[in-house]
Amino acid sequence: MKSLASINTKDIETIKMALNDAISDINMELKNALSEAKMKEVMEYKTRYTRVYDKLRTNPSIYALAEYELDIAAGGLNDAIEMLEENMADDLDDQEKSDILTYKNDCQRVIDILAG
Repeated sequence: MKSLASINTKDIETIKMALNDAISDINMELKNALSEAKMKEVMEYKTRYTRVYDKLRTNPSIYALAEYELDIAAGGLNDAIEMLEENMADDLDDQEKSDILTYKNDCQRVIDILAG
């Protein structure tokens, strides 16, 4: 079992990239017609993800995050994995597929550490 101490600079970058991807996906979702309740829910996720992302940009250390923010980071990583799975296209070349798989595996590895 790995501890938070095993999260390195590359892992922080993975978390930030996943949060950024999740925020971008939320921005796309917000362009659709949503009920007021759904709009509020989506905006709350965007606010949470943005807060954690900004905190990691300011202080790129896992210890900069409170326990509930670690849960938010894990949620962003999960969302990024879902987006990768939904958008994996057959028309990607081998290098693109390899890059996506590496990113997905990095996200899963960090989730496993956070869940530890």
